[in-house]
Amino acid sequence: MRHPLTGGGMTVALSDTRLLCEMLHPLPNFQDSIATAHRTAEFYTARKPVSATINTLANALYRVFCVTGSNAHEEMRQACFDYLAKGGACASGPVSLLSGLNPSPSLLVMHFFSVALYGVGRLMHPRPTFRGLYMCIALLLVASRIILPIIWAEGLRAVFFPRLAPKPLESIKRVESSMKLTSSGSVGSKLSSTGSIGVQLAATGSIGAGLSKRLA
Repeated sequence: MRHPLTGGGMTVALSDTRLLCEMLHPLPNFQDSIATAHRTAEFYTARKPVSATINTLANALYRVFCVTGSNAHEEMRQACFDYLAKGGACASGPVSLLSGLNPSPSLLVMHFFSVALYGVGRLMHPRPTFRGLYMCIALLLVASRIILPIIWAEGLRAVFFPRLAPKPLESIKRVESSMKLTSSGSVGSKLSSTGSIGVQLAATGSIGAGLSKRLA
C-alpha cells in the first residue's frame, strides 16, 4: 500500500485501466474464460513497473520527510531538498517518476542514492572530518534502511525483472485440467448411461424371445 503523500493512487489506477483495456482488446469476447484468465494473469506482471515505482517513491519520500530526531536522517532530508532545488535532471527525473511518465525502478534507485551521495558530498565539504565521515556512513545507512525494505516488500523480481516474476498461471492450469476432467467425466457418464440402456434393451429382447417360444 502506497502512502498518500504523493497522490499517486489515481495515477496507478488510470495506468492499470489503460493497460488492462489494451491487453483485453484482442479478445473478441469474454466467453472464453481460459483466454481471459491468461490475459489478466499477464496484466498482474505488466503493471508492476508503474505501480512499484510510484509505491516505492511515495513510501520512501514519506520516510525521508518524517521527523525522527536523528542527525543523519535530518541530513538526508536536507540533501533531498537541495538535490531537487538544483533543477535540471535532478528535478525532472524524480518528477517523471512521480507522474508515471517514466516508470523505471532502476532510475528511482539511482536518484535516491544520488540524493544520499549528494548529502555525503555536502558533509565532506570543504574538508573531511571525523564527524563528517561518521555522518556520511550514518547517512548511507539511513538511505539503505529506507529504500531496501520497501523494494523487498514489493518483490525484487517483480520490480526489476518483471518477466521473471511468477505469474498466477497455476490456477489457470488447474482450471483447464478440471474442465478436461469434467468434460471427460460427462462423456463417460453418457457412455455408461448408453450402455445401461443397451443392457436393458438386450434383457427386454431376451424376455420377448422367451415369451415367443412359450407361445409357440
